[in-house]
Amino acid sequence: MSSYIYMKILESQPHRYDKGIALMSLGSAERCKRKLVEENVQPGFRVLEIGCGTGTMAILAARRGAEVLGFDVSEAMLDVARGKIREAGLSHRIQVEEMGVSGMDKLASESFDVVMSTLVFSELSGDERVYALRHAYRVLKTGGRLALADEALPRTFLKRALHGAVRIPLLIVTFALTQTTTSAVEGLRELVADAGFRSEREERSSLDSFLYLVATKE
Repeated sequence: MSSYIYMKILESQPHRYDKGIALMSLGSAERCKRKLVEENVQPGFRVLEIGCGTGTMAILAARRGAEVLGFDVSEAMLDVARGKIREAGLSHRIQVEEMGVSGMDKLASESFDVVMSTLVFSELSGDERVYALRHAYRVLKTGGRLALADEALPRTFLKRALHGAVRIPLLIVTFALTQTTTSAVEGLRELVADAGFRSEREERSSLDSFLYLVATKE
């Protein structure tokens, strides 16, 4: 769980972000992104990525033959993404824009096959999460998939206590260095259902603090 919080520190140094996350997560962050793409993205799909960061997952999706639109609030992270996209020769398949979830209302309805996101909903406010999920549902085609992976609030008292013992000191350090923070998502499955989706798959880490969720627009 520490890698999710240290991520905020690395975001202030975007050129070091990929290497730092790979090191601190022992490769699990990239494995998660590969899993999400491999299980949900097919050739010819149109994909929207909420919070595309340095473009790692967008590139994975494009290499599977998808057309990707990714957006992020950090222009510095997007600069790194654009460089990686050019280097991969995928500029014809990936478009990235500086935008927050508030800009999702400008996207056309029923225009995407997959909406995906990793480690972004934990950075959003409660209202922003509801807004993002409502528009994710709107922009997906019928039968389209929502695929999310994020930090989650453990469901038992013991695991919440263990989670808090590690997380709270890291939050203090992170805020002191970056003036930003994250908030583990509680009830993400319920929020997804409230937006109209039917949950298909939910996996949790051993400490119950990381959630992988796939849902469908019926």
